[in-house]
Amino acid sequence: MNYLRQAGCDVAVGPMNGNTWRKHRYVIGSDGRGDFLLEPRNPVELPIWWERAGFSPLSRYSSSVMELDEIVEVSSALEKRLERSGVIVRNLSLSHYENELREIHAISLKSFAHNFLYTPLDENSFLNAYQKVRDRVDADFVKIAERDGVVCGFVFGIPDFEATARGEKPAMIVKTLAVDPAARCAGLGSLLVEKLHRSAREKGYVEAIHALQHETNQSLKITGRHYGKVFRRYVLFSKSL
Repeated sequence: MNYLRQAGCDVAVGPMNGNTWRKHRYVIGSDGRGDFLLEPRNPVELPIWWERAGFSPLSRYSSSVMELDEIVEVSSALEKRLERSGVIVRNLSLSHYENELREIHAISLKSFAHNFLYTPLDENSFLNAYQKVRDRVDADFVKIAERDGVVCGFVFGIPDFEATARGEKPAMIVKTLAVDPAARCAGLGSLLVEKLHRSAREKGYVEAIHALQHETNQSLKITGRHYGKVFRRYVLFSKSL
């Protein structure tokens, strides 16, 4: 703490590995469901120790699970309105993987610019991170929205390989949902999530996880419409110096 004060800091935030693109948050509540891919994990006593050291919750997050046996369809009027405006939704092209990642990175920067504790991530770092998981990416689980050839949103899903390793039937994890605010495509997020859920169901998945959502995230409305049930809660702490 003295080091931070000497560096001119007046607030300490943690746990955080540099920024919110990397590992941060502690698990503080669970219904006992097994850990899922890309989820933070920690001994149960760590958050208690942080609070005893004078830290208090700065922001809260949750992960929810929902069944895919019944697809909650967006209204036909919404889908037709987006189609009339020129929006199409397609799968990721693995044959153009790097170019697709560049588009996804650009939309992420625009969509997340006003997110809590946001800091931009340079393109090379983003590309390097996702090149490492290329072999695990299912193109059917990455939906990209375009208008007149310009990407305006995407949703990125990935199977829960940790559940598979435990011998369990995996859920499909909705990892990232982003829409370009300048595109003015109201309802596009709902449409992207529905199409991702539908693809997962067609491939035999019976559950979806909406992962690591901030307590003020607008995507929680979509989770609610799909009857998501919270099974894990997380916290990020802060302390005045």
